[in-house]
Amino acid sequence: MEIIKASFDRLTEIRFVNLLRAVGVYVIWDGRARARPTYIGEGELLKRLAEHETRFVPPFDGYVAILGNGSSRTAKRNAEIIESLLLAVAEDTDRFPTCNMAPGKTTGLDRVFRSHGVLRVSVAGYDPLAIPWQSRRLRAAKVIRLEDKGGTLHLSHNWRLRRLQS
Repeated sequence: MEIIKASFDRLTEIRFVNLLRAVGVYVIWDGRARARPTYIGEGELLKRLAEHETRFVPPFDGYVAILGNGSSRTAKRNAEIIESLLLAVAEDTDRFPTCNMAPGKTTGLDRVFRSHGVLRVSVAGYDPLAIPWQSRRLRAAKVIRLEDKGGTLHLSHNWRLRRLQS
């Protein structure tokens, strides 16, 4: 079993210097977002967030999980895996981002399954799929588990469906 851990912090709580050369996963909620994130992405965080500045409506809020620095291949692979699995959970729980067009890269997932057959992602800190202005730190980690069951990938997680606003 391969285990990947990610701790998400609010964008408003991250120090600029921590983003320099940092690789990770981010979830953006822009000024129009009410119930679903605007975008889930991965990569070199400072560069990627700056690219989105003109694409989305301010003010921005959201979450970021730093997984390593720009020279770490493992951090990049893990960021791609987490992005892909968060998008799958978001789709499963009626939280799919309004501006993501693709389900995420699965190359890293393929490599993990050739080696391990089971992947578990542990998400701590803040729930990256929660509305930022209503969020609190998670009491217990959210877990995403992906396993190969007879040639079919099976996704399980402990997120619930999105609560609809009345």
